[in-house]
Amino acid sequence: MISMKQALRGALALVLVFGVLAPTLVFAATGDVTSIEITNESPRKMSVSETAKLQVMAVIEGFDNKQDVTEGVTWSTSNAAVATIAKGKVKAVSAGQATIFAQLDGAKAELVVQVQDKIKSIKASPNSYSFVKGSEGTLPKVTITRANGKSEDVTSEIVWTVSSSSAVLEDGKIRGITPGRVLLQGKYGSTTVKVPVAITDVITKIDVTPKALQLNIKKSKALKVIGTYANGKTINLSKQVIWTSSNNGVATVKNGTVKTLTEGQATLTGTYQDQTITVEVTVVPLLKKLITGQKKLVLSPQGSTTISLMAQYDTGKMTVVTNSAVWTSTKPGVATVTNGKIQAVSKGKTSIVAKWGNKKVSIPVTVK
Repeated sequence: MISMKQALRGALALVLVFGVLAPTLVFAATGDVTSIEITNESPRKMSVSETAKLQVMAVIEGFDNKQDVTEGVTWSTSNAAVATIAKGKVKAVSAGQATIFAQLDGAKAELVVQVQDKIKSIKASPNSYSFVKGSEGTLPKVTITRANGKSEDVTSEIVWTVSSSSAVLEDGKIRGITPGRVLLQGKYGSTTVKVPVAITDVITKIDVTPKALQLNIKKSKALKVIGTYANGKTINLSKQVIWTSSNNGVATVKNGTVKTLTEGQATLTGTYQDQTITVEVTVVPLLKKLITGQKKLVLSPQGSTTISLMAQYDTGKMTVVTNSAVWTSTKPGVATVTNGKIQAVSKGKTSIVAKWGNKKVSIPVTVK
């Protein structure tokens, strides 16, 4: 049988238990709000037309952790012409500054919002990457241009992410893990810039075609570059090779295409990964026509004469090519020719033909 003392001790224990638990349950439902704060970054920068969802956290008596009370807050703004607030969503209206107020049970919090002109464009430099797996590159510089025409460097404020595990972001750099294509995305507020990244395997050698070429002034020629991987597979690198010219005044290369400017010579050097290739370029003026000292000739048998041959180029340049041209006679029995010297043989008619480069000229000769 339980003694009276034991029964009282048990009843007192129950009273103590409920005496401890009951206040806690009451405070959890109706506890006083000690303080609140808007957890978003302050001051917050926004662009015209941009919206953002705000969150309010409160310290409530009876709770060990801060509680999300966003839904129960009363909102207001110091300048609705600059920024409005409704149900925790702030909207940027026009350029300027406004303070957003939150109030709950006598506790107040505020957030300063700086609104700038709408972003017209966002650009990353470089706007694409291509590197070997295991290597890395510094994250791009990002510039925005606002509707008022002003440009801003927002590189330090960009939040970067990558589209796949083929690349990772580490200490302000992007590093390739496995070969593939990755999209690097940078976010500035609600504006996003996208930078494609190509991660390639190791190239063991590269070859270029042609290795030497001759072009006229103001002409172009595409170069073909083939890379070979360690496993023997090949890839077209024509537009990925980085080229430099020993003489930019003579010839340049852009996107794998050679463009000539003036007469002369230049060595083009291409690099990709650790491989190097070269192309020798000779730029010559375009031969327009051949000009002779005589348009027609009349000779006596055994008579002779020498005519000169000039090459005329598109630059206006004239060069004597008499001794380097190829001379022929259509009827050697009437007259022969050697280096521009015509020798009459017998009566009749013939044509003396001079050929140089891709041009030729004919001179009618009569022997009588």
